[in-house]
Amino acid sequence: MIRDRGNIKWNAMMLPEHVKLLREWHEKDGYVKKPELDEWALQELSEQLQIAYHNKAEVELSLWEDNHTFRATGIISSFNITKGTLSFEDGRKFPFYSIFAVTYPSVD
Repeated sequence: MIRDRGNIKWNAMMLPEHVKLLREWHEKDGYVKKPELDEWALQELSEQLQIAYHNKAEVELSLWEDNHTFRATGIISSFNITKGTLSFEDGRKFPFYSIFAVTYPSVD
């Protein structure tokens, strides 16, 4: 069985600048462009957030930050319109501009 070491075998022949550039390129390869929402999608997102807030329902937010997307689940405790943030009951805060989707997690 042949065991290939991938890029490790070539590192001895590469300049440190090349290794650095390869690492940066590999890191940027996973970047995600921010989803753009139109006016209708923003209106629906706003309505879903308000309904979840008034019903104290658990929501799952899809967020975009630093060229990556992630999800956060919790119950909305407050909106701060002046700062443009939304807070969960556990203290986590998210800026409005990073939210691009809201779903209600299924209860099993």
